[in-house]
Amino acid sequence: MKIIFRGLTLLLFFSCTEKASEQIAEGAIQTQTYTENQLENLQITLDTLKVDVGEEIINATAYFGYGLGEDKETIFFADGMNTEVHAYNIPDLKLERRIVFEKDGPNRAPDFINFFQVLPKEEFMLANYAIQAVFNNQAEKILDIKARPEEYEGLDESLSSLYGFLHVSPDKKLAISRPLEYGDASVSLVMMDLENKTGKMLPLPGLEITNKFRASFSEGGGTTTMGDNLVIQEVRDQLVIYSASTADIYVYDWNSKELKLIEYDHQLVPDQKSGDFPTEAGSREELMEIAQQIRNQVSFMGFLWDNSRQQYFRFANKQNGFLETGEPRKLDWYLFSYDENFNLLGETELKNLSNFFYQSFFYQGKIFSYFPVDEDPGFVIMTLNF
Repeated sequence: MKIIFRGLTLLLFFSCTEKASEQIAEGAIQTQTYTENQLENLQITLDTLKVDVGEEIINATAYFGYGLGEDKETIFFADGMNTEVHAYNIPDLKLERRIVFEKDGPNRAPDFINFFQVLPKEEFMLANYAIQAVFNNQAEKILDIKARPEEYEGLDESLSSLYGFLHVSPDKKLAISRPLEYGDASVSLVMMDLENKTGKMLPLPGLEITNKFRASFSEGGGTTTMGDNLVIQEVRDQLVIYSASTADIYVYDWNSKELKLIEYDHQLVPDQKSGDFPTEAGSREELMEIAQQIRNQVSFMGFLWDNSRQQYFRFANKQNGFLETGEPRKLDWYLFSYDENFNLLGETELKNLSNFFYQSFFYQGKIFSYFPVDEDPGFVIMTLNF
């Protein structure tokens, strides 16, 4: 069942200017250049489609993590609250099956899925603070990762939260995660050799700016942190490590084991956030205010691979405070395009768009963004013409 709810065509124009960035660190930073703005005459069409779930009852707001299958025609979503994985057929826009994981016993899965990854052969990495493991599509545990520093020689046992943004290599021999950072702690990744039980730190000096744009509030023995964080994203058998604070990224290749910093020089938006913000708040209200001020600057998101064009796209947004009624104002949205080597090809501002680009992927040259419709799963589909 395919139901089209609305269509909207937007014309966007952006002037073309030649630009280039300078290489600073030999062997570590790529020069990014474009001489013609690919997105100068971008036209966009939006359609909203509802997914057929048959007689199944689905909590359309419970999905926390997603990934494409090897066939590129199946999308898997993790229902974090019920410890299930739901498989949807993209061409038919219908629910194919539900994979229900066990809550106890040798195949016990996390009670709540904080981090989710789709691996080859319909295997899934599920992780929370207590359990980090790989399961097959029969809900059987096939690899217990145990992302704790004492399990891996070479890691400082004071490291915490190694399950954060955990990713496993396609051959299941390596894992990379983002340890929890406190205050001015160095921004780093943790590499875990799952076969030899060794580990090492991978420093990310190019993303240290992230520490400037988050704040914490402590009360009653607990700490709440808001603002920007490091995010690890898997794209085309490699990891993109990014932060909302800066356009710059790191790319880690599973095959070559190379970690590369890529810097950008945008014309449409600043490449980095600016200003000084308190890192410690005296109250929850102050914490919320600091976070809002940080979000009032451009925040960069992850990369989407368009196989039909053999290139990447990336969104960014900027909040604009609140209306007198207390409702948030519409966000400013931006779209950037890149070649297969992450060289910048184009940039444009997207006018009059809503907030729905958070669980997105390309299918047949169109961006599918998860968006519940009438309490059922659905997608907003963005067609790009340029």
